[in-house]
Amino acid sequence: MIRQICVAACDFLSATSAMYFHPDKPWLVTAHLGNQITQLSRGNQGRRATHPLTPPLPPEPQLASSLLGEKDNEKEVDTKSAPVPTAESIYMSSLLGAEGTEEDVFLLPGTFSSRSTMEDPRVRPQKKFQLTEELLERLRGIVNEGDPMTKYTEFVKIGRGGFGTVYKAINPATGDVVALKKMPLRKRNRKELVVNEIQIMKENRHPNIVNYIDSYLVDEDLWLVMEYVDGGTLTSVLVRVFIEERVIAAISRECLKALAFLHSKNVIHRDVKSDNILLGMDGSVKLTDFGLCAQLTPERSTRCTVLGSPYWVAPEILKRKEYDTQVDIWALGIVAIEMLEGEPPYFKESPAQAQRLIAQNRYPPLRMPSKMSILFHAFLHSCLDINPSIRWTARELLEHPFLQTAVSLSVLPELIRVARKICQAIEALHATKASSENKQE
Repeated sequence: MIRQICVAACDFLSATSAMYFHPDKPWLVTAHLGNQITQLSRGNQGRRATHPLTPPLPPEPQLASSLLGEKDNEKEVDTKSAPVPTAESIYMSSLLGAEGTEEDVFLLPGTFSSRSTMEDPRVRPQKKFQLTEELLERLRGIVNEGDPMTKYTEFVKIGRGGFGTVYKAINPATGDVVALKKMPLRKRNRKELVVNEIQIMKENRHPNIVNYIDSYLVDEDLWLVMEYVDGGTLTSVLVRVFIEERVIAAISRECLKALAFLHSKNVIHRDVKSDNILLGMDGSVKLTDFGLCAQLTPERSTRCTVLGSPYWVAPEILKRKEYDTQVDIWALGIVAIEMLEGEPPYFKESPAQAQRLIAQNRYPPLRMPSKMSILFHAFLHSCLDINPSIRWTARELLEHPFLQTAVSLSVLPELIRVARKICQAIEALHATKASSENKQE
């Protein structure tokens, strides 16, 4: 009944609202999407900077007033300088996550002081798994024989993270470009997840998922061969270019198609974030990195393992409750905020503090809620209900009125190109500045 009322209200509002976001700020930069797309260069900390080549759009129609007492909060901007990523790193296809140790993506144990949650008998300490012959035998039973270094050519390293290294290569038999993810198994703490990743990828193919091609075990290194997505990560775009609401709706719709498919197969992704959403120069949107996924069964229809990426994790995971596929819906709602604001909520907080705030607050804070359309607000509330049983499912969200505002995916290649140009310009500017400083010395 609640969903029916919400949908009816959204249908009414959609007739009276323009459904897209246009902040009235001097640093807002716009360009045509087709003939009318909104773009905006973002700084390294989510701060927006002007791009001089983009003409403004006409004034926008009605926007939502602050919802549920929310107030705009954009005055707190981190002005400290941050390292400038290279042009290659900002748009390369990343199948890994942040560079560093594997523990970066696992939630921190003992984050909260509440003994009631820490003593939950369903929560067990994470074990460090040894690389056993049993595990190697399981892997040998599902991977192919041979060495990918002899089957593929023209290897180019395009990424490195806590789980290993990603290469781009050519399949000489077909001429296809592929991505190869090399993972040293001895560096993995939860090695059983490697088996899950391969099995789930092999069994689940979909247009909105980076599909599995092959796998190999060479000594103690696992190689995953996957389709190559040439536009890079969603992160590489949203940190440089303002993504207008209608584009957010289009990207969210494609992600929901992937999630609806996975959830119908009782698979939880457990690491939905912009780093794990790849964009293609053909306008495709694909979910990747199944390193933390879980397969639900009739005998085990929920999970309670505490893991994920801190800023995107659902509150029920942090509260040590049993959870299911709805944790992916929460994460997608955070990605939608990330697309609009350039970073997820609490991103300036430490991971531990961010986890505390996610668990304590009923709804993530928004910087400028009054500058968002009513339908976008409704979509976020549908994704981010603190109660996972009330939170909309992926299939229900595909019918959400907000997604009806989506533009064609043909706009994505231009967004990718603009983000790359901005990154290259910043890189060149810093190189010039460094050269000038060296000459002065």
